[in-house]
Amino acid sequence: MIRHVKDDLYQIGGSVAGHDGWHEAVRVYVLLNDGCPLVFDAGSHVHSHDIMDELKQLLGDTPLGYVFLTHTELPHTGNLSVILNQWPDARLVVSSGILPHVELPWWVTADQVMFAYAGTEESYGGRHISFLDGILKDQPGTHWMYDAATGTLFTADAFGYLFPASADAAFDDELAEGIPVDWIKRYHDSAFRFLPQVAGHKVNADIDKVFGKRSVQVIAPTHGNAMRGNIATCTARFHQAMLEICS
Repeated sequence: MIRHVKDDLYQIGGSVAGHDGWHEAVRVYVLLNDGCPLVFDAGSHVHSHDIMDELKQLLGDTPLGYVFLTHTELPHTGNLSVILNQWPDARLVVSSGILPHVELPWWVTADQVMFAYAGTEESYGGRHISFLDGILKDQPGTHWMYDAATGTLFTADAFGYLFPASADAAFDDELAEGIPVDWIKRYHDSAFRFLPQVAGHKVNADIDKVFGKRSVQVIAPTHGNAMRGNIATCTARFHQAMLEICS
């Protein structure tokens, strides 16, 4: 389902049903970027048909410019072959911590790959994207990205949440109580099994540093819908979830 987040930022992709009625999103984000579209993560092969239909609707006759990969797990790269088959001139932007000859498919050629370095900012089709090392990650090469034009922080797996089917398409500001702490806790407890060995206050302090240096107006997790309402409430609930999970 195509959902307009804000300005030229859109959300597409699907979700998968899990245990006891809880669902997990697998989202892809698109910045139309005035003729040079930027896509963040490629989504799962499970949703290839819908993702491609939605991308074609959004892009029309405009060729895709860049695909930014937060990391190389299948929910983030599983639809990559279909995207590059449709737009063979698109470039991949990956973390400098990724080993492309190991972590990317054999058919991705070296000249398609561009490396991004934490702490830097680069222009892609005239759009300035900055990069930082992911605070929460399950792969060493995970990075987060920030688009200052929309104030969007693309957080890969972090800030994901599980939800009931009724909330599948809902943004936080479309839910009466926003995204509950329990939803955030359920996802992170499952996705980051090392968290009980981690100091929650340290995680939260590092998150605060990230937000303190940027005007974040949208949080864009892969495994949840974009958070665009009260960012302070969303981060406070994330903090609470971390303190409840961590040591």
